[in-house]
Amino acid sequence: MIIFTLKIAGGNPTALVYRYVSKNKTIKKLLKIVEQVGFVSGNKLEMSGGELCINATLAFASTLKQKGILYTSGVKEPIEYENKVNNTTIKIPLKYKKERNIILFEGIGFICSNRLKPTKSILKFYCNKYNLPAFGLIKYNQVNITPYVYVKAINSFVKETACGSGSISYNIFSGRKRIIQPTGKIIKVNIKKDKIFVSAEVKK
Repeated sequence: MIIFTLKIAGGNPTALVYRYVSKNKTIKKLLKIVEQVGFVSGNKLEMSGGELCINATLAFASTLKQKGILYTSGVKEPIEYENKVNNTTIKIPLKYKKERNIILFEGIGFICSNRLKPTKSILKFYCNKYNLPAFGLIKYNQVNITPYVYVKAINSFVKETACGSGSISYNIFSGRKRIIQPTGKIIKVNIKKDKIFVSAEVKK
């Protein structure tokens, strides 16, 4: 039996799994109805491919108490969070490297480009080049983004309805703080000293 809850952060659906029999079968089954799957143990979240997923982290944080700390795959340090009515903010001590239009985190990388064609093969290439569990492409038009993400462990390639880590990457690339997702929802990103603040609406 699979026990999970469905949360939508920034318009992006995530299945948070609390009980399952087979991890691979659970991932395969749930990816038919959501864009990403995370496995919950206490205040820890492990994504299906071991990657960093900001929207899933927001979704997970929304299920916890009003404020506190959590842990997620792709980030070693604890993450602070705070919940308000239908809105969640996470404060991430996220280190990154910027190589022109490429942004690299510990658990995922992104290239911001309107020239590259979004394909699984090109993102798989970058994934292997930088030895990361996932890699994405951000197509952009001023404050609007269209994100694509490849996850190596499960060989998935998804045109995302919203993307938190992609929004952070686009913020680093462009300086934009209010970033409109394909759903029309807004993800807010603000970098303060050694922490990245990310806020979005989270619903069931």
